Amino acid sequence: MKNKKLLFFVILLFPALLKIFLEFTTINSRKLPYFGPKELSGKDTVYYRVSDHFLKRPAAIDSVLADVHLDTVHYPLFAVCFIKPAYRNDNYRLAGLSEYAQYKKEKIRHIPFIIVTPYQAGSDTNGFSGLSQLQNGNKDILPLCWPQRSFDSLNLSFFKEKPVYIDYSYFVLVDKNRHIRGYYDARYVSEIKRLTEEYQHMRLKEEKQKVIQINQIESKETH
Repeated sequence: MKNKKLLFFVILLFPALLKIFLEFTTINSRKLPYFGPKELSGKDTVYYRVSDHFLKRPAAIDSVLADVHLDTVHYPLFAVCFIKPAYRNDNYRLAGLSEYAQYKKEKIRHIPFIIVTPYQAGSDTNGFSGLSQLQNGNKDILPLCWPQRSFDSLNLSFFKEKPVYIDYSYFVLVDKNRHIRGYYDARYVSEIKRLTEEYQHMRLKEEKQKVIQINQIESKETH
């Protein structure tokens, strides 16, 4: 009788244990690339870092822009794209994300999508025309802005030594150390799907590292 209960218990736990096993083995076997310039420091590779400081659109058009810091506690990872003036009314540029925002909200929940547009004081054409449809109640889609005079230089800082096909409106996946880990064409659902999968993959790696560090600390304390 005891053996039957034990077998039943194992059968109930098996799917969860299998999922954990597959996730952790996937974490160990899959490595996302690093983009941008790389330098050697002794035997170590130093990867390029991007800024996590942006400017938020003010309530009043001509008021002072507020600095927004995407800190690593609240934003350990984030995806950011830059919409240049020529694409301001081209909603197709973010059609893939729009599809997810309307029909697959649960898939992008808790993934910070930062959409940066150029800002010009006194202009009535600031912002992205399809933003309200994109947000659609999703607080993780965050609209920000940047002064138009330096917008291109901000964008290029995220595109240093990028693959040749990368253009404005591509999402850039940034990790906890502010390294660039991926580029995704927001026009396509398949690309947003890839972004969500790689985002979750990196979050799993972070959680695994936390577990290892906690175990190491507890092991030291017991000795």
